[in-house]
Amino acid sequence: MEKTIKYNSINRLKQNQRMFNFFAMIFTIASGIFTWLAGILKDVLMIEAGILVFTTSLTVLGVNLILDLTVKSDTNSWIFVSYKRTQVQADMECEHRPSMFSGRSGSLLSKFFKKSWAHFAIIFPSFLVFYVVMVVGLVGYEKVDPLGISLVNFASDISWFLWFPILWVLTWVANGRVWCQTCPFSGQAEWLHRRHPWKKVMNKIGLNLRWPMKYSTILYSAVGFSVLTWVEEFYNIGGPGIPALTSMVLIYIAVLELFVTLIFQDRTFCRTLCPLSAPLAVTTMISPLGTFRAKDPEKCKKCTTKDCMKGNKEYYGCPWFASPGSKENSPMCGLASDCYKACPHDNIDWNVKRFPWLNDLTTGRKRFDVGLSVLILLGTVLFQFMNALPFYTMVDEWLCNVTGWSKLSQGLTIGLSSFGYSNYGYPDPIDYALITAIPVIAVYSLSRSVAKIGIPFKWSFTSLSYSLIPIFASAILARNLPKLLGGAALILNEIADPTGSYLRNSQVTSTFWGRVLHYLGSNPYQAHAEWWVLLIMEGVIIFGIYLGIRASNMLSQSDRISKKYYYSVVLGFGLAFILMTYWMSSPMSPSLSFYNPYLGNLVYNPLDATPPF
Repeated sequence: MEKTIKYNSINRLKQNQRMFNFFAMIFTIASGIFTWLAGILKDVLMIEAGILVFTTSLTVLGVNLILDLTVKSDTNSWIFVSYKRTQVQADMECEHRPSMFSGRSGSLLSKFFKKSWAHFAIIFPSFLVFYVVMVVGLVGYEKVDPLGISLVNFASDISWFLWFPILWVLTWVANGRVWCQTCPFSGQAEWLHRRHPWKKVMNKIGLNLRWPMKYSTILYSAVGFSVLTWVEEFYNIGGPGIPALTSMVLIYIAVLELFVTLIFQDRTFCRTLCPLSAPLAVTTMISPLGTFRAKDPEKCKKCTTKDCMKGNKEYYGCPWFASPGSKENSPMCGLASDCYKACPHDNIDWNVKRFPWLNDLTTGRKRFDVGLSVLILLGTVLFQFMNALPFYTMVDEWLCNVTGWSKLSQGLTIGLSSFGYSNYGYPDPIDYALITAIPVIAVYSLSRSVAKIGIPFKWSFTSLSYSLIPIFASAILARNLPKLLGGAALILNEIADPTGSYLRNSQVTSTFWGRVLHYLGSNPYQAHAEWWVLLIMEGVIIFGIYLGIRASNMLSQSDRISKKYYYSVVLGFGLAFILMTYWMSSPMSPSLSFYNPYLGNLVYNPLDATPPF
């Protein structure tokens, strides 16, 4: 009887997986045809929308097929990995303020989060701002300067000069998931799904299907972030480029989240498909601010109702399916606060970590998919550094011509010339894939060496990947600092004229905030920041290396792998980012010494540095 039940259960799982992959294939083919038709119609926004749907569907289908080929289990047990380890004792909580809910201000915050309308109040302001951004991007001034930069439209400038860099600042001052807490796209989808912005209604709208268990992983998000970065680079969306393209990305994410929410359970999109979920999850593991977690895990084990996960008559359970009693799942907590409201034992807390904030790395069970995601994300950031080096354009353009991508890509950029933007095919998909694969190849090779001394490959691969989280977090912040410090002030010009109707890119330097940036040394019209931004970028990366070394020491002690393996990847990638940061900031001026058109000024006075957007 038990064998029959188990057989039926496994057969049901396999059938769900086949149906899921069938529809993923249908969406991939349909979106490919749609993109081809959009090219015939020469509508650039339709082409971009088609590419976004196609790449998302292809990412889902590709990840699923790889999992089917490499994983025998039909559950998500493959994402966890464990091995005999040494327990590392460390103070986890800040000695000054162990919890966000401690002290007088913490008491007020605790009362606020107990309110059913608290999450709605947090989301609603960003909901208004992003809808303004989506509209302004479509109706405002669309032209870009000779470098493909837009400096007068509120939509593109606030998105790429302010919002995107701030995401990575949050990693170091709060928690990466703070954005998830304020995300307007998940908010509107959840409001519709639950039929009310804050009150609990028993019957939700939608099919409430379960995402196939085997495919419950953030790998979609990591791969999706990398693919979306390629699309962004191809269209120069984050330049900031043509504002309408920025609006289309935001509209697409909003519609996709709404669609997924009405098909699957709760925050399934946030856990799996959202391109920001993986980078924010991994950076949360080293953030000073923790996530909602059980005060006493033993009390959670004895609890029979599990209101934090299932909900009760008054409150919903966690929409992220992230148990507060599970330390290894803490990166998946989206700070929705439903568990905090629903817990009948008042056993949920929001902890503040003790420096160096690395305790979440030394869990008894690690997540293999998180480790692999770290390397995919690190490879994506590695590309963003390498594409700013003087020689890259020469190599990329040559490869585009050799592979024929230069001609093929012209069908995807039809109509962009009317906005002042042109592209020879950058970035070539081949060199993009090769560069982004470097961290995976490096850690894979090193893990094979570790496996020869008796430590399981999957364990060493995951553990070594965890040590690179500080490197990723510092590198992605450093790469976005030139835009934040060299261009964000221009947003203040656009408050009175968000559409850019009365100002042109060439006139930006004559505005008050343009003159302020010029005085500080920035030149937004040439897409580079002040010289001193180079020093801050280097300082951020050095701090990331320091945390990487601290993480290496902790992981080596707990996971029984020699420090030399951790040091080799942490120092290797960390020093590479330091050198590339200096190199990319080369002023590229023939009047300076040691100038080379392919290498730049390899030796220059830091006062002449031009950190690029």
